[in-house]
Amino acid sequence: MRWVRIGIIGLFLLAAGGAGLTGSIAGRDAGPGIGADGDTGGNASGPGGDAETDEVQGPSTPPELTATAEIRRSFMAPGIVAIAVTNHGDAPVHVTGVELVSDSFAPLGIQEFDSEVPGGDRTRDLLTEYGAGVCPDGPDSTAQPSTAVLHVETEDGAAHEVAAELSYPNGTLDRLLREACAAQAVAAATAIELGELTEAADGTLEGGLTLRPLNGAAVGATEVRGSVLFTVESAPLADAPLQGAPGETVTVPLVFDAFRCEGHAVGDAKQPFGFTVWILLDGADPIATPITVPDAQREDLWTMLDDRCGRTD
Repeated sequence: MRWVRIGIIGLFLLAAGGAGLTGSIAGRDAGPGIGADGDTGGNASGPGGDAETDEVQGPSTPPELTATAEIRRSFMAPGIVAIAVTNHGDAPVHVTGVELVSDSFAPLGIQEFDSEVPGGDRTRDLLTEYGAGVCPDGPDSTAQPSTAVLHVETEDGAAHEVAAELSYPNGTLDRLLREACAAQAVAAATAIELGELTEAADGTLEGGLTLRPLNGAAVGATEVRGSVLFTVESAPLADAPLQGAPGETVTVPLVFDAFRCEGHAVGDAKQPFGFTVWILLDGADPIATPITVPDAQREDLWTMLDDRCGRTD
């Protein structure tokens, strides 16, 4: 009997040791601070304890933005389109970049911005550069479907890319593309140069706009137009268009005068030298073309404006 009792006691000891070993291994497998039964030490839930859980926040929803292409002539130079962005959400959106993506204009990549568009269907203009026109039909080309790609940040600091499709057909982009393609056609056919300006007896400035044909084109002019600060007139064009023979250089006489003298008009003028000439190429319809004004002629025009307006400051 003695040996039987010893054997039973031995079996109990072996069983107890095995249970302890199993518990130890389970505790290690559960990870740091986590017991075999899943409790988490001091953070355990139960009577007298609070359960602490961390909620994982997902990425914020992209803002609801739409865009249109607009022309704001008073504030825009050639090669600029106003991308008017409307925020249909309640919270403001910070715009960090804009790109006009279109098969009709060469890509320029994302352009940096630092602009806020308030919520509540508010709109902000973002003056955006567009690339050279793609002109399969010359000056008669029309714009392909286009998108304004917007890089924005929401109030939580999350960054989003929003592709806002522009309306199609798009009259604004059609107009800008036609202007760009017309400018390409003119540049390929004629060199245009504004010559030196000289003071006339009445204080106005006189000069000549030279149209030198390239590749034998027949060039001419039908009309000239001044800017917000200066008038420009051509006596011959008041009677009839000037038209040269193929390969013949044409000079258009011009007279510049002051148009506005108010201080606020002068100070606020965005394109004081925005003169335009309508060019004829081989008998086709006239093409409106900006006149490039060299620095020396700009100084002459400013001086004439001061003199004609009676400025002494």
